[in-house]
Amino acid sequence: MRLWSRVRTSSALWAAPFVAAIPLLYYIGGAGKPVGEVYEYAPTVVSAPLYAAYAFAYAAVAALAAWEGGRLKEAGVWRLAPARSRYRIAVGALWPVVVLGWLTVILPVVVALVDYGVWPTGPSLRPVWLAMVMCLAHAVIGFAVGQRVPKAIAAPVLAIGVWVVVSYSVTLDPAWLRNVSGAFFNKLMLGEAVPYRVLLPHVLLTGSIALALALGWARLGKAVLRMVLALAVIAAGSGTACAMAADWGYTPPLLADQAPMACSGSAPRVCVPRTLGGVLKPAQREVSEVIKAFGAAGVGLAPALVSDSLTQGRQAGERPSTARTWRPPLTAAAREGQLRYAVTVAAVVPPCLRPDPARMLAATLWATGLTGTQRDLRKDVVTNSTGAPDEMAVRDRAEQAYLKARTLPEDEQATWYRATLRAACPAGSP
Repeated sequence: MRLWSRVRTSSALWAAPFVAAIPLLYYIGGAGKPVGEVYEYAPTVVSAPLYAAYAFAYAAVAALAAWEGGRLKEAGVWRLAPARSRYRIAVGALWPVVVLGWLTVILPVVVALVDYGVWPTGPSLRPVWLAMVMCLAHAVIGFAVGQRVPKAIAAPVLAIGVWVVVSYSVTLDPAWLRNVSGAFFNKLMLGEAVPYRVLLPHVLLTGSIALALALGWARLGKAVLRMVLALAVIAAGSGTACAMAADWGYTPPLLADQAPMACSGSAPRVCVPRTLGGVLKPAQREVSEVIKAFGAAGVGLAPALVSDSLTQGRQAGERPSTARTWRPPLTAAAREGQLRYAVTVAAVVPPCLRPDPARMLAATLWATGLTGTQRDLRKDVVTNSTGAPDEMAVRDRAEQAYLKARTLPEDEQATWYRATLRAACPAGSP
């Protein structure tokens, strides 16, 4: 059948205006737009409109594929398979439906990219590739159901069922259910990107079901053999998917620090997001001043990299600074006029991940005293205080230790600072 004839006779043609319009209306209405600033970061712009598009695309594809499968069955075309490949028949009937599903996913993404003036990148399109593969899988599943169930029943049941299962998986416990649903529901923040291994469980679960159903169209001898093989495929695919996602929370493991950066200098090299390059020179200046202040007090600092923590997305703060790599919130600090304070805090690096809070606060009080930012620290401490007795005791011990250190000769205070950081990490502490 010719191209236009296939399109003209497909149910995808009359359904297209309704199916493709729904995600676009969601975006226009604001539900599919990114929350907060996007910083011209393509993964943020792309992931937002997909949130609503996944379920609509899959539901439409499954329902229309079931309708096409039912039409072929009623017309007796499927019985011609001994003369024609059943797979060729299925492909001919399903490709307009699959293309409609792809358009349903792609159109709101294109509108969002144009709206924000951002070019797509390779990492930003990974959730789109997931959606396109899942459209294929749902088309196969819908087509197979349409071969067994009357199309007037199969199409509406699949439309509602697929939409409910996919869209409501984000609200279900345990959390791994959303990570195998076929929809990547996390709206990405600056610097974040989704790795392929996070998308694989989605494909394995639904894809294994689709493959198992497609095996039923093959000439593999007895029906029992096909059934056993199909069950084995489903068990392997779904079991692997669930095992991979079992330990993931509501946010699966994401890549961080993926945003394009603007950098300057060396030893240390200071980097900020490229779209926020105006922060670079002030940040570099404050880093230099902090290193000089520490050096004048007898504490040598030699970071190789000072990188804005903003590009860590929701992991910001979870990856602490090290002696060689500082991760202060440069952009946020610049907006608040606290660049030097943020760099100073990042420079106070203990040799462990969970140091003693009283000793760390004492060391930070001394460090901020060097750089003239102690007022910012004290304000932070008060702002973040809960008033709990244990917390107040930590502050009192830190204050006493700091005041005692200030009575030492200047050449001994640097020794006290280094000893305090070491003492904050008892032997064997992580």
